[in-house]
Amino acid sequence: MNLLPLKISSGFAVCYNKFYDVEPIVSKDSKSFIENWSYFTEDILQITKMELKNGHWYIPDENYILIDLGWYPDSSSDGEYVLLLVKVDEEHNWKELKEKRSRDSFEIKETLETWMQQISTKNITY
Repeated sequence: MNLLPLKISSGFAVCYNKFYDVEPIVSKDSKSFIENWSYFTEDILQITKMELKNGHWYIPDENYILIDLGWYPDSSSDGEYVLLLVKVDEEHNWKELKEKRSRDSFEIKETLETWMQQISTKNITY
């Protein structure tokens, strides 16, 4: 299996990536279970907006932007991708800014790349 190719905008760090170019295979025994479930879990992808300080990029400890992708419900054939744009505060609580849901991985990929580009150019509203 190959990871789905992504265009990562400058200033972002991929912290976790299991976003593979694969379709769910529904189990013949249980129509609600995906046989290749390991590709369709709540933890698929996380990308963090980095900050520039004194000419060096770093991932902030608090008050940063995070893009998170998962499959909900976890491993379910009834599930879908859920892409979130969140602000993480100093106590590591998430404030959801945007959400995109779809079963189409390419639609999710396109939204993800658009959000990164909009954040990079400060052309996004929360």
